[in-house]
Amino acid sequence: MKIGVVVVNRNDGYKDFERGLIHFKSMLDSFDEVTYIDWNSPEGSFLWEIEDQLPKTGKLKHFVIPSGVVSQLITDPKAQQCNETLSRNIGIRRSECDWVVSTNIDIIPPKREDLINLIKNLDSNTFYTISRREAPKEIVYKHGHNNWKELQEELYTTIPERHFPAKVSPSDNYSLINCCGDFQLAPKHVWDKIKGFEESMLYACFADTNVQKKAMLNGFKLEVLYNPPLFHMEHGAYYTKEDGTRVLDPEHKGEYTGDSKAYNDVWEYVEFFGETKNNEDWGLGSVDIEFEII
Repeated sequence: MKIGVVVVNRNDGYKDFERGLIHFKSMLDSFDEVTYIDWNSPEGSFLWEIEDQLPKTGKLKHFVIPSGVVSQLITDPKAQQCNETLSRNIGIRRSECDWVVSTNIDIIPPKREDLINLIKNLDSNTFYTISRREAPKEIVYKHGHNNWKELQEELYTTIPERHFPAKVSPSDNYSLINCCGDFQLAPKHVWDKIKGFEESMLYACFADTNVQKKAMLNGFKLEVLYNPPLFHMEHGAYYTKEDGTRVLDPEHKGEYTGDSKAYNDVWEYVEFFGETKNNEDWGLGSVDIEFEII
């Protein structure tokens, strides 16, 4: 049994050198295949900056989708900057593993032995989401990338479960969790059947919810898991003071309120979604995309 993960770079804080090394080292330890999609980075792939400090395992597949290619694929400038659906699909489509995870670059995954033991007891016709736990920044930087296993152990023993359910509407019976950074796990045949994330959704908002609905519409069951522990590296609105209280970070630009027309349009798209619009070439299946193995 081979377990693979697909991660994309278009995420908050992904340029953080220290955290980036922690993420890649932990993923290389947990998975048989780590596929990193660098999407539309004008200054070049982040992975090139940290590659000399990563172990050479032969597990890491590095795809670079440059700006010139992105502008040909997508005409909407906003979608060009953060198209998580197409970039995730590029990796999922090309995975050579039995089980595939889709997640973000700012995640520390479960330990390998925990993942293997989990999957042994999972149903091959169910689409799973593991709820993430928030890892405080100060714990992350206290350990650093050279001691990432010690960091993982502290997080395992100190950070509790985090229940974050969400509904698109009162009648919604498909969206288990809706927040970026979800850890979505399914057999490769399930991803192939649903043709990955819906590429007609040009923005990332609710893409995680919509892929769950796609799985349900294709006859698969949905389930949320709260173990084994999965950690999201905190980088948002709050930080923890020495006395343990959490306060708003003055440098944070504020939470998105979701009252724009674009936000509500996507909300409605998910609510009334009926079937995938992805063709047989989802994830650019007909395009030979170059990659390097590290």
